[in-house]
Amino acid sequence: MEPSHSSDQGDSLESECCGNGCANCILDNKPKPSRRAQLSGQPNVILDYADFRLVHKEALMGDDKVLLLHFAYAVGSDKDDCILDIPPGHHVMLRIGSLLRPYSPFWTDFVRKEFKILVKLVLDGPMSQHLADLHIDDVLQFRGPIGSYLHDAKIAKYIIIIAQGVATAPTIPLVEEVLDNEDDMSRICHIVCARDMNHVYFRDRLLEFATYWNYQSCLYLPHQQCDTIVCQEKGHCSQDCDELRKSLRYRERAKIQRFDVHQLDVHVSSINKELLPIIIIAGDSSFQQSIKKIVAAAEFPVFEENIYLL
Repeated sequence: MEPSHSSDQGDSLESECCGNGCANCILDNKPKPSRRAQLSGQPNVILDYADFRLVHKEALMGDDKVLLLHFAYAVGSDKDDCILDIPPGHHVMLRIGSLLRPYSPFWTDFVRKEFKILVKLVLDGPMSQHLADLHIDDVLQFRGPIGSYLHDAKIAKYIIIIAQGVATAPTIPLVEEVLDNEDDMSRICHIVCARDMNHVYFRDRLLEFATYWNYQSCLYLPHQQCDTIVCQEKGHCSQDCDELRKSLRYRERAKIQRFDVHQLDVHVSSINKELLPIIIIAGDSSFQQSIKKIVAAAEFPVFEENIYLL
């Protein structure tokens, strides 16, 4: 199991380490080269700290506290006969001076050596301040990949991904890895916990996934609120709110409540018992621990080694 940390969720005020309270340093989780990297015969440029240039920066969905950052390998800072190998579900470590923070890319380009991360800025967070002040062509140092999750398409699994807010982003390549392989018989249940619909990131991508036979998703929006008088008085929409139902798109499901053990049992009630259950939890450390307690209380058993924290 991957050690707990708060990748992509914000910042810590400590500067002696990455500040995420890991039980074991996540730098110790160095995966073997992917099959694709082995076949290329080229070194992975990010195995040691390497320079990456910021090529694009934008506030996602109009929120200046949530930044999409696109980095490209700074050619000339090292030899260019290399690739960028960051498997789905793995992290890269950003180093600025004595500050270290792990982030999980949601998109990578193997040949062009580029990647994208989604970052939620935290007030007074030292790394957040650096990232907020970034300008195009600024160069930062990253190393990786770091992680322990490895998907084997030869073994059919029931993969339950439970994501919180911006941490939905690094779960996108995990889903793509399964759905893009026609021979992969694994099924995915994608649970996204957000404040409301305005905080559901990559919504269009989730809807694209829903066209696949082996994918289902559900949004948990405990603070969803429309402009009707009834919902305004309650402080949130009800499950049968007409405005909520009108806002949902084809095959999109949403619950106006927090995710709990009963909901987990409902999602897994139709599992083919022959499929190996896998749990992937993406979010900050408090979210991870909360969901682990829910998983432990669920009716179906999941081995500790099959629970991964992203």
